[in-house]
This record gives sequence, structure tokens and C-alpha cells, in this order.
Amino acid sequence: MTPSRRPRSTPSSRTTLDDRELRLWQVGRALTVTFVVAVLVAGAVFYGLVALLDVQEIDRTAKLDAKTLFDLVKLSFGVVAGAGALVALVVAYRRQRVDEAGARREATRLHRRLPGQSCSSARPLHCRAGSR
Repeated sequence: MTPSRRPRSTPSSRTTLDDRELRLWQVGRALTVTFVVAVLVAGAVFYGLVALLDVQEIDRTAKLDAKTLFDLVKLSFGVVAGAGALVALVVAYRRQRVDEAGARREATRLHRRLPGQSCSSARPLHCRAGSR
């Protein structure tokens, strides 16, 4: 006979449970939605500025001069920095939510402790009440 085994909980299943408990999206979905919204907002701002400035046509040159090349390099660095900032914001938001849930869970655990149980050095209120 083989002993009955409990299914091992993998880190991904624990993460999914915590995400459902916290009502958080998966990181991939959150980052994808954030990037799509950022691109749509940037496009709307660009289109709004073009319409506001009443641009009739864009001058097309086949030759790329040094000033334009450096502007393109700056623009590409700006896009990468903005993408990194979006990732940092999403990760920081998720970390904050998980930390708050952990603190709430810990406070609930301390308040549910039975009066007969030993208390730590932090000594919750119900532990101090019986030790006069």
C-alpha cells in the first residue's frame, strides 16, 4: 500500500491563492494592461498635439543628420526608462498590497489568540488584562 500523500503546494499555487485572496491580477496581465494603456494615452496625447498645432504635413528627408540621430537616441532611452518606471510602479503596488494583507493577517491572528495561550513580549491587550 502506498501512504496517502497530500498534494504538495507549489510556490505558483500559493501565489495564485494569495492573488485571489488579495484580488490582484497576475503580474503578466497587469504589466500588459499597463503598457497598453500607456501606449494608448501616449498616442492620444500625440494625436491631440498634432491636431492642436494644426500640422499639415511632415517634412520627409532621406538623409539622417547628427541632430536627428541624437534625438532618436534620447527618445529611445526615454521610452526604455518609462517602461522601467511602469514595471517598478506595478511591482511596488503589488508588494504594498501583499505587505498590508500580511500585516492584517498577523493582527487578526494576534487578536484571535486564546486568553490561556502564552503571549509574546509584544503582549496583546487581552494578555495584559489577566496579568495584574
